[in-house]
Amino acid sequence: MRLTKTAEFALPDKVGGLIRAGSCLVSGDGVFCAVVWWDGGGRYALVSIADQVVRTVLLDEIGDPSDAYDTPAPVLLDDSAFGVIADAGTLRVYGTDLRLRRERTIAGDDVLHRFARHGQRPRVFGRACRGALADEHVVVLDEPIGTGNPRYLAFLCIGETSAAWTRIATLGPDGFPVDRFGDDHLNQSPDVSVDSCIIGDAAGHSGSILVCVEGSDASSVHRYGADFFTITRVTPDGTVTPPLYRQSGWKRRPGKHAINGKVTSSGRYVLLTPVFASGEWKGRQRLFDLGAGEVVEPVLPRGATKMRIVDHAGTTFWLSDGAQRILCAEA
Repeated sequence: MRLTKTAEFALPDKVGGLIRAGSCLVSGDGVFCAVVWWDGGGRYALVSIADQVVRTVLLDEIGDPSDAYDTPAPVLLDDSAFGVIADAGTLRVYGTDLRLRRERTIAGDDVLHRFARHGQRPRVFGRACRGALADEHVVVLDEPIGTGNPRYLAFLCIGETSAAWTRIATLGPDGFPVDRFGDDHLNQSPDVSVDSCIIGDAAGHSGSILVCVEGSDASSVHRYGADFFTITRVTPDGTVTPPLYRQSGWKRRPGKHAINGKVTSSGRYVLLTPVFASGEWKGRQRLFDLGAGEVVEPVLPRGATKMRIVDHAGTTFWLSDGAQRILCAEA
């Protein structure tokens, strides 16, 4: 699939840090939105691109983001509004012009304490939320103590005048090719247990939850790699269906391997972004076409070969260089 550039935008110089695919979403009106670091990391900002205009609005001052408990997460509400989960107890609703429409208290915060550790609940970590299941938005939450290995599916009900957490769940190892060590003796040791797998992304999609599962490691996937990657569906009753796509056996191969997955806002593709340059893809992105059930290799526009696709909506692919440059492209 060869992509051709159709537009290019420059974000403000104060946008800092990597703009990752997980923090971006695109509305049905084609409005791009992302939560970004601002001014050297001292604050977060919400960025939007609508009608060829780049807009930003600063969120709360938080000090060093690496020390912050929650990272604001954007939520796709409808074609004319974005929500931002500022923290587990606060939802803000913005128009596409980024004017604040209203702020709501999120009730049911005690639901999240089911998986609390040392008094700390699972944390909001900036993952964009797209698609609802039975009027509940599916939100991926990170570990309470460590960071970077999200393991929780939380469900947020957003009404006209209220918002509330309703339940939280994990995905156990059953049905997944868990192989933490690539050594049968170590994997079968009674000292090794896997309570929950790593959920890289999840979205309400065609009456179920479409989930990207990024391994079972207890340590950092971005540092040490993962044992498998799977795209699967979870039915409303919690049943994990057979995988749509899978790679496994990584711990038995040379090098480190891991994939970050993201369901695009269009619901047509899953972005597959290798964490390392190991393997046959050599670190280059692929797309899993949900309709065709096959992996597609995108050929990026000239001058943008080092950029990453961060979302797709309508006929438009959105690309980022990880900082201030945003590109639109079409096949």
